[in-house]
Amino acid sequence: MLPGYTEELTKAPTGVAEPGAPEQLGERAVQAQVASVTRAARAQAGSAGVLQVVHGAKRVGWAAYELQASATHLVQGVAKPPYAQTGTLDSLESRKLAEGVRYQVLYDRSALARPPQLDITTKLVALGEQARVIHVAPTKLIMVDNEIALLPLTVTETSVESAVVVRSSAMLAAIARIFEDLWRYAAPFTANQDLDGNELRPTEEERWILSLLASGATDDTIGRLMGFSARTAHRRVRELISRLGVETRFQAGMQAVKLGWL
Repeated sequence: MLPGYTEELTKAPTGVAEPGAPEQLGERAVQAQVASVTRAARAQAGSAGVLQVVHGAKRVGWAAYELQASATHLVQGVAKPPYAQTGTLDSLESRKLAEGVRYQVLYDRSALARPPQLDITTKLVALGEQARVIHVAPTKLIMVDNEIALLPLTVTETSVESAVVVRSSAMLAAIARIFEDLWRYAAPFTANQDLDGNELRPTEEERWILSLLASGATDDTIGRLMGFSARTAHRRVRELISRLGVETRFQAGMQAVKLGWL
């Protein structure tokens, strides 16, 4: 374990009554506990690292809320099922966007396959959220101001049962780098994108073009091998890039592989 401060939220914080077992704590007590995580983590600015464990789906949801509420300039996240039980994170994001906080969110394709989430993401993007889509996200994540992150520890099919808060450390730096790499190669979000990859599948000719793209071939090379001009090759490549909802040739090749087109 990294050196630093570790806290398990299994006891009521000082000044909060404990009416019974941790699972029976009232909402105010649990919210106070979660708020103490954020305060304690941000107070550890000079420590070598901070790891704090949050137990219980409700506590995890409130931790996600508290961290985003504390953001001053940047929230980065990876969204995939299961979801914490909060019901207020989307309205919070709307307020933070209005305050000038930037949001960069990577969506697992399975998250956008849920009809409500697709509509919500479309609205948030209209408000300023930067959204990209990845075929299979490795984990859920919330990272705030490059200072603090929340990741799941144990999950069920329907909820996140425990999570870890990670403060400034080599671990947080690694998490930030992984997010940057995922973001670089993810496809930009579009509201009408084909989420299951089954519609508008490529022809055999387009598969050849995509395979050449994935191998790094230029338009001249693609045209020569496919039997048409470099101008036609350039047009066909741009059409495929647009259809895949990406921005670069490299992203087009990667996205085609992710969708099972190659």
